[in-house]
Parts: sequence; C-alpha cells; structure tokens
Amino acid sequence: MRFLAFSLLAILTVDHALGADGLEPLRYNHPGLVVDLGVGLWAWPLPTDVDQDGDFDLIVSCPDKPSNGVWYFENVTGDTRQNAMPVFKPARLLSKTQKYVMPSYIDGKMRTLSPGVEYANFETKGIEEKITLPVDPNFHKPLGNQPKGPKVRHNQWRYVDYDGDQALDLVVAVEDWSYYGWDDAWDTNGRWVNGPLHGWIYLLRNEGTTQKPKYAAPEFLQAGESRLEVFGCPSPNFEDFDGDGDLDLICGEFLDKFTYFENVGTRSKPRYAPGVRLSSMDGSELAMDLEMIVPVAFDWDKDGDFDLIVGDEDGRVAFVENTGFRSTKGSKIPVFAKPKYFQQQADTLKCGALATPFGFDWDGDGDMDLLSGNTAGYIEYFENLSGSGVEAPKWNRPERLEVDGKVFRIMAGPNGSIQGPAEAKWGYTTLCVADWDHDGLPDIVLNSILGRVVWLKNIGTRTAPKLAQPQPINVEWNGESPRLAWGWERPQGKELLTQWRTTPYVYDFNGDGLLDLSMLDSEGYLAFFERAKLGDQVIVKHPRRAFLDESNRPLQLNSGAAGKSGRRKLCFVDWDRDGKLDLLLNSANADFFKQVDTMKGNWILKNAGTLAKKNIEGHDVSPTVVDFDGNGIPDFLGGAEDGRLYYMRNPLSLP
Repeated sequence: MRFLAFSLLAILTVDHALGADGLEPLRYNHPGLVVDLGVGLWAWPLPTDVDQDGDFDLIVSCPDKPSNGVWYFENVTGDTRQNAMPVFKPARLLSKTQKYVMPSYIDGKMRTLSPGVEYANFETKGIEEKITLPVDPNFHKPLGNQPKGPKVRHNQWRYVDYDGDQALDLVVAVEDWSYYGWDDAWDTNGRWVNGPLHGWIYLLRNEGTTQKPKYAAPEFLQAGESRLEVFGCPSPNFEDFDGDGDLDLICGEFLDKFTYFENVGTRSKPRYAPGVRLSSMDGSELAMDLEMIVPVAFDWDKDGDFDLIVGDEDGRVAFVENTGFRSTKGSKIPVFAKPKYFQQQADTLKCGALATPFGFDWDGDGDMDLLSGNTAGYIEYFENLSGSGVEAPKWNRPERLEVDGKVFRIMAGPNGSIQGPAEAKWGYTTLCVADWDHDGLPDIVLNSILGRVVWLKNIGTRTAPKLAQPQPINVEWNGESPRLAWGWERPQGKELLTQWRTTPYVYDFNGDGLLDLSMLDSEGYLAFFERAKLGDQVIVKHPRRAFLDESNRPLQLNSGAAGKSGRRKLCFVDWDRDGKLDLLLNSANADFFKQVDTMKGNWILKNAGTLAKKNIEGHDVSPTVVDFDGNGIPDFLGGAEDGRLYYMRNPLSLP
C-alpha cells in the first residue's frame, strides 16, 4: 500500500497547520496536447464569432461551483466551413454567470437572454450589462402537487419571430418537477409511482413591435391535439429544418435525446405535429453521451442547414452535424451525425463532473498516476509522463478503462437511482485502488449511484493492467444482509449494498497483513469491515463501528435518508506525520479528522477543521493524497464538482 512508505519514515512532531497556501487546479504541463473542450458542471453553449475574424468561436455559460462563469473559447484553427472541428484555446473568463443563459440569432447577430433579462455586449462583457424585460421571470407556477423536491427548473428564454410578422416574440421553456417529486417514489418492483418530469414551452406573442414590445399572456404550445411536451429541459430551437419556408422545432430534454416537431401549418400560422425522435445516419436514435443536454441550432459548418451545438452535463460541447433528411409519410425529418466533442489546447486536468480521484502508480513505472470516477460512471486514467520526483508532472489525456475490450461504465438505468428515472445516465463512480485479492496486482474497489460495492480484478500484469468484470464484495453478515430503509432494491446473497456515492477505502487498518475495508454502512456510520483468514479463503467479517469521536460515539457521517444519504467521500492517511492514521472527509475542501487515540480496537478521531480556506465544493469534494515529488509526505488532491482536480501541498512539505 502506498501509505506504508509514509509510516516507515521518521515521525515528526508538528503542530497541525490548516492555513496552507495552494489548492489550485492541476495542470497538464503538456504543450501541444489536445483534450476535450470543457467547462465545469453543465455547459450552455453560445456559438458566435466573438473576435470578428470570420470564424466561429464558442462562448459557454457554466453555472456551477467553483468554476461559475461565462467562458470564451477562441477558435485558433480557422473557418469551420473548411474544418468543422477546430482546436480552441483554453477558456478565458468574461464574467460570472446566471442559470439558463441562451442565445437567439436575429438578423445575423446574437442576442442573449436569461429569465426576464437580456444582456448587452454579451460577447465581451458576459452578464455585466443587463436589460430588464417587461415579463415576470417566474410567471410559470408549478402545476403538480408533489411536496418533495424542486418545483420549477430550466427556465429558458429565447427570441423568435414566431408568426412572421416582423415583431420578435418570446418563447419560454420550463421544466416542471412538481409532478415528479424527486426522491424515493419506487414501489417494491422498481416502478416509479410519481408523475413524469414535464418540459413545456410557452409563447408570449408580441403585440407591439421589436423596438417597443408588448407581450400577450403566456400560452402553451400544442403538438397535434395535446400540449407540446418533452421530458424536461426543452431547449427549444425554432428554425426551418425541412426547407419548406416555415419554422419547425427541435427540442432537447433532461436526458439525452432530441425530439423534432414539424410545422404542418404555415409561416404565419404555425401548427406542430406530434414529436418524433431524431435519428443518426445509421438509423439509431440520436443521443448524447450524458444527460442534461442543451442543444442550440446553428449552421456551424456553413453549408446552409442547421446543425446542433450541444452542451453536455459534464461541461463538454459537441458538434452534431445535420446530414440531410429521411422521408416518412410525406414529411422530411432531419438526420444528424453522431456527436463529436470539440477539442481544446490542454490546460487543467478534468474528469467529467464530480471527479473522484485516487493517486496510484497504475502502470507500474515508478511514478504516481491518477484514476478517477465521475458522474457519468466511467473510470478515467491519467498517466504521469514525467517519472518520479516531479512535483508538477506532465500528464497524458485521460483514457477510459475497459473491461473485456469495452469501456467500463456504471449507469443507474431506468430505476437504479433513488432520485428517480431522470437520473438514468448517471453512475457516480467512486473508487479505491488496492490489491484486494492479495495476488500482487492492484485491483479496483468501487461504489456508485447503485450503492453496490464491487471490485474489478486485475487479470493483466503489473505494468499492463487488465480488468475483469465486476464482482460483489461479499460479507459474512451476522444474520441477514442489512438493507437500506428506503428504495426498492435488496442485497443479493451476501453482497454489500450500502449508501450510494460513498467512497470504499481499502487499507490494512489492524496491521495483520490483510487489507480491510472501511466505508459507510447502511445507516451512514463509518464502519470497519475487517478481513480474516478462514481456511484458504480471506473473508470480510461483519462490520464494526470502530471509528469514534472524542466522546466515544461512533462516527455517523450522514444521517440523511434516501437521496440525502451517502454522498461522503473520504481518504485515510497519516496527514500530520505523527505515526497515526487520520481521516480526510469531504467538505469545502476536506475536513481533517486527526487520530488522537485508540481504545479496545477502536480509533478516536477529532475534527480539526478544513485543510484550506478556499471553498471548491459544489455537490461534493472527493479527497485523495498524492506524492508527486517523492518526498514521502502526502499532499492533497480534491476532485470537485467542475471535474477538475485541485492540488495543495501538505504544510509539512513547504519550505
């Protein structure tokens, strides 16, 4: 284990220094490397020629923490007519941002709105200059009656001359959660008993002029004989997609697909047919890699039709090319190529969103690499290209780990998330690297959105790891396998089914030569799963709540239920170098739980505060430790909501 090196070094008596400088994003330090373009959690793209040099650039609004902002990516490759996949410079911050910033393209210019507001000079000043619109930004009131969860999200405003009368109207798309209820609404068979997530579009007809608008009362758009609807986050795009002179409509959704509503009326009197799913050239449904997608119709490759520039949940932005039409019952339905994610010059390491890094020499070449999970459910590997002893290594672009020749990914599917079917494409992988089966090769132990703790056996070599299919972590329970007090899933056999999105940590806690496991149990207590030999086998014993606070009470790290449960990321390490194993626990960065004593096989931990003053927390920060410079002192690395990895040297490493 990597921590043994720390404990073998001479123990220093030091005061705990919380106020260390640092906590900055880890950089690639790799000139010439190209990686996926990305902001933090959730990309809202606004394609336009920012610098007026004749080629298209990208502005991306990102409403997350800690990388909230309007970000400008300059195209340095050239005209997208010749090269639709340019390489962009690293992002430059224009301003902070608000939620739901969207572009409208009017007479060759981009006009930018968020609820109730238009922004002047957006391309240069972001949201700094505001013009208030004469409409209540929150005019939509929730129509359902579910008491739990959010009520209205994704309040998306755009200008369009809806009826061709030369006066710009407003269209407002809303996402109404008040039927859905958000959390823990499954029956015993895994069926969602609450309502769906609704995505509706209002028309606010302009009865005045573009210069002096007078908006009529909002009215829902219809499709066929029913209210026009998608599964949340409609992101409406009104353009002439079939070339017949009127405005059709393409919508996104909260999940990953696209719906086309053909205008079967006229330019002045639109009438929309029921929606159909858009498809790719191979006939499969057009879908993004993740969810919470935000498409913007835009002729990116300048070929006369409307492509889609689509923001994804993990901050990436994709080009989805319009390739023509398919004819169905007299209708021409646009067909698109599969998404291609834009590229940028490498800047800071990024692993999707809500990154969960772990430092380990994965390829056995003597330096510390990084593996990380994320919301999408992947495990990504960042190879250290510098060798040992380099504090600021050169990194390779991330590689997604595979099992049996296919990229490994955990997803909730239609009923795997306690928070409902809207989270079908999330995985929330969080992991630890350790030789779980004691065969000399590092394996991966992980938890996820499912709460099922599994391990991936390394069937390769030390320098060329290869992973087998996941196997459950089985426990010798005293009686029946414990189940969670919520949700519909039950443990299978002896498997460990526990709180979701919580780090499993593997370490020889009792020094007997066998690697043990520590993680949250089904009630949110930090538990010790000791391993022992039983004949020729190594078993996992029934857990003990062996980690105590100063009052000798078991540490309950989360007492919440259902969707509020779990969500704790942790790391064990002798952080202050006093010879005792401490705990780092997610917080604004990480809380330092100093081990102050042991008692009858239990560990007494005292919360000594956060490691740093800087707050990088959105949903979570996932702590790990690294030792890039090889000095034997663990330094901090935290995976943040924006997917970036924030590095801070241990105060003991500072001059």
